[in-house]
Amino acid sequence: MLDTQGHDLTEDLAQARVVRQMLGMQQLGPQGLSEQWVLGFCGDAHWALIARSIRQEGLCFRTIDGRPLYAAFCATRLELSETGPLLGEDLVIRSELSGTGGAKIGSRHVFLHRGQEIGRLLMLSTFVAHDTTGSNRRITRALPARQYELPPAGPDLMALDARARQVSRGVRGQTVAAESAEQVTPSFPLDFNAVGLLYFPSFSRIIEQVARTSAPLRMREVIYLGNLDPGDTLRVQRKGAETRVARDCGRIIAQAREDRSPAALNLDG
Repeated sequence: MLDTQGHDLTEDLAQARVVRQMLGMQQLGPQGLSEQWVLGFCGDAHWALIARSIRQEGLCFRTIDGRPLYAAFCATRLELSETGPLLGEDLVIRSELSGTGGAKIGSRHVFLHRGQEIGRLLMLSTFVAHDTTGSNRRITRALPARQYELPPAGPDLMALDARARQVSRGVRGQTVAAESAEQVTPSFPLDFNAVGLLYFPSFSRIIEQVARTSAPLRMREVIYLGNLDPGDTLRVQRKGAETRVARDCGRIIAQAREDRSPAALNLDG
């Protein structure tokens, strides 16, 4: 059976699904799975599973007072193993939704090639809405009009949630100086999503642009702390394996760390 996007849908439950995807140019990069495709595809899966969990049709969430509501990502952790050529191969993506016990919703996505795990992605989101100004600098947490119940998140998602909270506390009051960072202005038609927010995969794209390395990515963890308005410039500061992304005023809106060493990857945990 195929879903509406033409994927082979082998399982589709309220809080879990399994999809088989043939790997083509959109899904792959020069060194394996495309980080941009993985993030976007699983972001859509995360949204769709939330919609089914609150028993609604479509992906347009609303607050109790009718304002548009978005499932904004707070953190992602992508791990990828080294693979051989994948063009034309089948990838199985197993996705499960869970709750962290607070306002955050987590999902776990496992990527299987010929029965072997070649990567995984952890995602944490919370619901947000614009205030009356409509500025992306002033989005605030909100709740959907419909209630939902989710199974508890596993240790890996709970650990990611704890790290996200630690990073949020740690950068409070800190700024990125212009002289210590590279200036990047995101492209409005390419880097922003359908509701005008800087799309979360764009953070990874911008970080990779500044990194200027050809070493294969094995792990990237991004903690998202804010957004910015179209036309604004970012300050991107790299120190070793850590990157901070800030607004033009220096306020940090994302912190990332990465690993490009195959020895550091552990897909058995």
